[in-house]
This record gives sequence, C-alpha cells and structure tokens, in this order.
Amino acid sequence: MTHCQELLARHDGYIEALLARQITQQNDPRYGGFWTEQFHVEPRQSGFFLGDMIAAYCTKGSRWYLQPRLAEAIQADLTYMTNHQRPDGCFDLTPCNYASPPDTAFMMNAVLNGWWLLEKCSAPEADFIREPVLRLIDTTSRGIAAGGFHTPNHRWAIAACLLSCEKITGNAALGERAREYLREGLDINEDGEFAERSAGNYNQVNDDQMIRLYLATGDSTYLEAAAKNLEMMYCYFDPDNSVFTNNSTRQDLGKKVYAESYYILYLLVGYLLRRPDLGAMAEWIWQDCRRRGTHPGGVEWLLLFPEMDGYGSDAPFMKPFEHYDRLFPDSDIARIREGRWSCSLLRSKANCLYFQHGSFSMYMTIYSNLCDRRNFLADTLVPTETGYRMTAHAAGWYYLPFPEKPDTSDWWAMDNANRRPRTEGLPLDTMLDIVKRPDGIDLHIRTTGIDQLPLRMEFSFLPGGYVRTEHFLQRAGAGESINVLDGHVEAAGPSGETITIGPAFGAHDFTDRMGGAYPLSQSHYTVYFTAYTPVEKVIRIRAEALDHHL
Repeated sequence: MTHCQELLARHDGYIEALLARQITQQNDPRYGGFWTEQFHVEPRQSGFFLGDMIAAYCTKGSRWYLQPRLAEAIQADLTYMTNHQRPDGCFDLTPCNYASPPDTAFMMNAVLNGWWLLEKCSAPEADFIREPVLRLIDTTSRGIAAGGFHTPNHRWAIAACLLSCEKITGNAALGERAREYLREGLDINEDGEFAERSAGNYNQVNDDQMIRLYLATGDSTYLEAAAKNLEMMYCYFDPDNSVFTNNSTRQDLGKKVYAESYYILYLLVGYLLRRPDLGAMAEWIWQDCRRRGTHPGGVEWLLLFPEMDGYGSDAPFMKPFEHYDRLFPDSDIARIREGRWSCSLLRSKANCLYFQHGSFSMYMTIYSNLCDRRNFLADTLVPTETGYRMTAHAAGWYYLPFPEKPDTSDWWAMDNANRRPRTEGLPLDTMLDIVKRPDGIDLHIRTTGIDQLPLRMEFSFLPGGYVRTEHFLQRAGAGESINVLDGHVEAAGPSGETITIGPAFGAHDFTDRMGGAYPLSQSHYTVYFTAYTPVEKVIRIRAEALDHHL
C-alpha cells in the first residue's frame, strides 16, 4: 500500500466522523455547519471541511467517490457558508478575529486544494460543486484583497491565496494586491528562520505558503526559502524526535510537538526541487509517525501530485538531526545534540538551559535576586572553543529625591521611572561557560561583584520517575522540590532515561520567590543547589546509560 492509499483510507474514516458532526436540521440557523469539541460551530472551519469533502468526493480511490451522502453534506456546508459569510466576503475566526481577511485566506487555501482536485474530476455528478465554489472563490478573494492582516505569516497566506484566485477568476486586482505584500520581502534570515520563531507551528505554516507561492508564480525563490527553513529545522529535533518549542514566540511555546505536519512539506519541497535528501527526511517522518501510532497529514497534496508519493524514500539518509552544534544569533538560542542527548541555551530567558536525554528533559533557572532583577538573564550568548558562554550583568539601585519640587505629591502621578534620579548599587556579574562533552556538558558558573547574595540554581525535571543521591532515594512528584547539600543527583524519567547533575552544593534554604521571578513549575520536580556569592562551581550534566549507578 502506498502512502497515498494509506492516508486516503484514513481520510475516508475522517470524513465519516466529520459527517456525524454536521447539523442536518434545516430549520437550525447553523444548518450545514459542524459541531466542534467546544459545542460550537466555527465559520472559518467550514471552509477547511469543504476542501476535505471535495477531495474525497472527487477521488476515484475514495469510498466516498461521488457518493450521494457526501454530495448532500457538501451542499449543506455550502449553504452554511453562504449564510455565514460576512458582507465583505470574509469569514470569522470567532475566538478573536471577525470578518478576518487572513483567516479567510488560510481557509481558502484549503478550499483551493479541493478546487484543484475538482478540476481534475470530469464526472457530471461533481458539476453541482463548481459554480458555488467558484462564487466562493470570487467573493472571498475580493474581501481578502480589500482587508489587512495581523502577523508576519498572514502576508504570505494572503498573497498565495490571491495569486491562485487571480488565475481562477481572472481578477487582475487580486494579483496586484498580492504583489504589494510580496514586495516587502520575505522575512527569512540567513539561518533559515522566519520572523516568528515557532518551530512547533508557524515554520510549517510559512513553508506551506512558500510552496503555494511557488505554485502560483513558478518563482523558485519561494521553494528555496522553504528548503532553507526545513534544513534549519534539523537543529530543532530532540532525542525523542519531538520538536523543541521552548523558545517559540507563538502559541506553541513549551508544547510537546512532533513532526507530522512537516512530512508533506519535506516531500513537496524535495519533489519540486528534485532534492531526494528532503524526500528521505519525509520518509523518516512517515516512519516515525507510524512507530508512534499516528499518521501525517497531506493526502490532498499526494492526490494532486500522485507521482510524488515515495519520492526520495530510497535515498541515502544520514539523519542530519542527530548531531548538530549551532548558534542562531538572531533567535538568541544555541542548540547542541549528540545522538541521545540535546542541550538548548537561551539568551535573555530565565529558563536559560534545557537538557534532554531521550524523552526525559529538565530545564535550569538561576535565582539571584538583586533589586528588581530576580533571575539570571543572559545579556550575551557567544560560541567559545569548547562550547558557549553566557554572561549577565545586574546591579542594585535606589531612587533619589527629585532635584526640584515635583508638580504633584501623588506618587502614582510622578514620572518616577523616567525623571526621578537614581543611584547605582552593588553589581553582580555572572558568567556561565558551557563545555560540550561526549555524554553531556560541563556547566561552569562564576560570579563577581556583590558578596553574600544567596544564589539558587534550580534544575526542574519531568516527574514520574525518581531522584536519588548517595544519601536518599525519592519518587519525583510534580510540584515537589528538594534542596541538595552534596553528592551527585541522579534523576530518571518514567521510561528509565537518566540525567545526572553534580556535584551538588548547599549553603542556605532561601527558596521563596519575589514578584517577577520565574515561577516554580507545578508540573516538574525541582532540585535546588544553593550558595552565597561569590560562586565558582563546575556542575557536570550527563546523559547516563540506563544501567548507570551512583
């Protein structure tokens, strides 16, 4: 069975479940729409469902091919869309955006995939779809062209949609508007990252639009941009094959995300650029999905380009994401991986270091409260001969009296932040040297400046396993913590992957937080190392073999 056949069978099951959620009572004002899990009918989603249904209805290999039951559902969905389209032609994304041009553009890009499959279908039973969908393309594209956008990726969805709709409708104004967006230039840097740092979501959103822009224009600049981003993505795969998201600027921040949505992107870009290495990566994602019991998406693209199925699957593949060491200066992150372990360093973030062994991960913060600076926040992140260096400067300060009588005695009306003079207090300079080792890292921390400041290093592990030293053994519960005085700490996850840190040190029990500090995680188990400044310690962080014993 080919990938397309397998995905089409899955798609058929999805269509069956979708139809069970359609509102079929004709006296219901939401007739033709689909219930969501929130007991809500989402206007924009109706377009995505329309594209999915057309794909099944027009595909000979589908069990829904030309089926009257699906024809009725398509007609009902079109009725719903007619009744819920805004006067300007756009649709709502009801959680936040109403009469939304960019959300309508994303929706219509999905409809266009169905339209292109409809164009390949000559069966007269499909003719009832053509005129209403063509009208939908015409009216929505006018609304999209007349409106605006919110975020950087919206521009490319709008431009791709308008350029494709121009070809279908002949409305030249759509292309003119699209080119106004495109002349702003693509927001991708030399590292291959788009302006929105979002490996778990918006990278793949942007790559999808780059492919659509290429298909609409024939300009390979867009395909090359997608390829550059997909190559960069190799450095965001963690040892459990998930995608690192803890530096994202968007909704995927901190979420556990796998690469299902990237399968079709690697395959499309590889096929269109004749790059079997990218096709081989698509095949690896396919196999990883199957190992985890999931399927990637993208059946509509395989139906549009059937010869693409399996492209590059037999090409030599060296798993480039298993070994990397790369700084992304524009994104303030360094990523290191050596097979079974990975390490991430984040500039200007309190959660400044992540370490992962297999599926077991931890992150580190340093609480060094000085005046209004609660945590270590790296000002610099630079490579060294042995790894990376992070430095941070903090200093206390105190307000002074205004040199002249202020205009008001109301404290809150005074411009204290900008006009009141201040005196600088004692400084704290902190340097972290991260040295890469075959089985982990050495973390060298050194502070200079103020003395007797209670510093706390916090190592927060995923719960469910155990934590032990030479002196204790404890189950690691979410939200729990322990202050370790000495020895080496061994933490193991539920699946047995082990991370060791040490030697530990303990000099105080200051574990409270003041306002503005990075919060103690209630979903992790936290180990504290404590000391008074000045501090100079070397902490070894290792991914240990499963049979390791202290």
